[in-house]
Amino acid sequence: MPPITPLELQGPAGALQAELLEPDATPSFVATVAHPHPLYGGDMDNHVVTTAADAVVELGGAALRFNFRGTGGSEGRHDAGRGETDDLAACEQELRSRFPRLPRIGIGYSFGAVVTMARLPQAAQDPPGGLLLIAPPLTHYDFEAATSASVPVAVVYGQLDTFTTDAMIRRLPKRWPSLGACLEVSGAGHDLSSPLLGATIRQALNGLLS
Repeated sequence: MPPITPLELQGPAGALQAELLEPDATPSFVATVAHPHPLYGGDMDNHVVTTAADAVVELGGAALRFNFRGTGGSEGRHDAGRGETDDLAACEQELRSRFPRLPRIGIGYSFGAVVTMARLPQAAQDPPGGLLLIAPPLTHYDFEAATSASVPVAVVYGQLDTFTTDAMIRRLPKRWPSLGACLEVSGAGHDLSSPLLGATIRQALNGLLS
């Protein structure tokens, strides 16, 4: 079990509930992990979020998972993704303060992938080293901002996910010039309930870190 430090960060809409997971040795990179849609039960304790955070630690990184505004112990109200990008920025700043020289990866699952990608143009002065989008809901949100992505992007998605279909995935290289690996989790839907998830996330992260 990795060391876990509960945190209360100061976000733009009030306090943000967060947890920092660290490896036993000095981390070699850091990652934010953004959760799925809070109006549909998403929070930082979602199993995909915790699996992603654990994968970061297993690869020697430090992971910051957190609740968006109005979720769990975080103050404020849900803002349909707009204010949530500012919440993510506050978490990035926390990692930058704690680990000023380490590369950073942005990880987001579903709605968290939307926010992670939406944050990218705003982070031009301090961009992440890469993005891992887990089950990005391509049928529900416009990812056109990704066409300007200048950092490596990897995607993990479920074979049976109706929000992130294989046909949509095959079209992504034309929209996301920096797209790398697109890894399918066999037999999984949008909830990615599969024993293969952790290994698939680790494979995607290794590709971004190499």
